Amino acid sequence: MRDLSTKVIPMWRAALIGLITAFPAAVISADLQGEERGGPALPAVTLLAAMSLGALGARLARLPRWGVTGLVGGAVAWLLIGALAVLAPVPESELIGRLPVLVVPVYVAGGVAGFALAVWSLTSPVRWWAVALVTVVPLVSWGAAQREPQIRAWLEVHGFETSGVPLIAPRIEGYRLVHVDLNAAGPRPSTWLEYWRDATPDRGFSEIQVTVWPATASSPRDSCLAVTENLGATLHCTPLPGDRWVRTGAGSGWVTLFARTGGALVMLNGSGVTQADLVAALPTFRPVTARDLAAIS
Repeated sequence: MRDLSTKVIPMWRAALIGLITAFPAAVISADLQGEERGGPALPAVTLLAAMSLGALGARLARLPRWGVTGLVGGAVAWLLIGALAVLAPVPESELIGRLPVLVVPVYVAGGVAGFALAVWSLTSPVRWWAVALVTVVPLVSWGAAQREPQIRAWLEVHGFETSGVPLIAPRIEGYRLVHVDLNAAGPRPSTWLEYWRDATPDRGFSEIQVTVWPATASSPRDSCLAVTENLGATLHCTPLPGDRWVRTGAGSGWVTLFARTGGALVMLNGSGVTQADLVAALPTFRPVTARDLAAIS
């Protein structure tokens, strides 16, 4: 029992030091991120801060071999933070201000895990933990950081492939696809595509928004009738041949068409277009690859 307690207690202390160390490193990163004074020096500054704070915290917490534990724990925490930051989804930083959005859980998880692993490897008689700590973890973390664009691209492609949404998109003459967004959450996953037609001296700007759901998500009729009012304007649904439904409203500049095509339920929502334009776009739906969609999203 004594041997177990001598290991468990330092582990808890190490986790606490890692937790405390993660936040100053995050604040430094936030302060330098995007600034000219950051640049290539940012990783070195955060690494030095993590190792220095780790050594100080290990000394104050009276961890065994506090000098080595603090330096190794800080370095491993920094590496894990870098790896997790690559693999974790990254929301827009504006949501929480300048503090990096990955402070929780990435900074905290990296700090806690780094120090806990360091203490475990340095107090355990099984020395292969120490070998794994100083070889596998840094190499995997460094490799993930070096391949960040490829990893993010693979994750996006994988998301489209596993969403359950049919991979189709229209090729609308005169329009270009400018944005793709995947909504894989909830009972009705969907893909949202936005097409633009640039303004010319003879015509105004126009856009068509396309939403693709699995064919079993609903029927064109029910989808059309799901919304009957928009910004105070009363909307009307009218059936068209071939189980197609169009939604229009007095005072609304949008025309919305619901139909099934290519094994999917689709919605075409157009501004500055006519009902005939949307109907003519239905036969242009073609299979696309997840890589093509991810390249535009």
